[in-house]
Amino acid sequence: MTEFFDWVSQKDEVIGVTSREDAHELDLFHRAVHIYAFGESGGLWLQQRSHEKDLEPGLWTVSCSGHVDRGEDYLNAGVREFSEELGIDILADELEQIFYSSPTLETGYEFITSYKLSRPVHPIPSETEVLEVREVQLTDLKNWIVKEPEKFASSFRFLFPKIWERLL
Repeated sequence: MTEFFDWVSQKDEVIGVTSREDAHELDLFHRAVHIYAFGESGGLWLQQRSHEKDLEPGLWTVSCSGHVDRGEDYLNAGVREFSEELGIDILADELEQIFYSSPTLETGYEFITSYKLSRPVHPIPSETEVLEVREVQLTDLKNWIVKEPEKFASSFRFLFPKIWERLL
């Protein structure tokens, strides 16, 4: 099934509609969300992307990420994606915006709004979207990314250094 997104300008204003395929093949600006969720022991939940994903399969990334659908806003997309990928229903008021980034090559030309979930969770990952989840302490994660950057999705490698202090 074809997914459709809002195609946006350099100012993140809707200028049309694009398919997922066209957005990525033609490097059209579109929107995405990232959610940083922590576990009971204080570590950040990472997900390993399913091998069935069309982009960066098998790589580690933020707890939850996904595109903002056509007509949807960032916050509602975050709530929806969290339920779809990690099997937990959350409320919009449990998400605190911690970063907003403009499109770059590293982010797949996506405007990305990043949120931190206000409560600890234990994900129940979707079998079709997520290969594995792992709770990692932030200092260990920072070292892991430096040691093995090829194991991480490009947007996560790009954004994590900009966000990590906001996660402490």
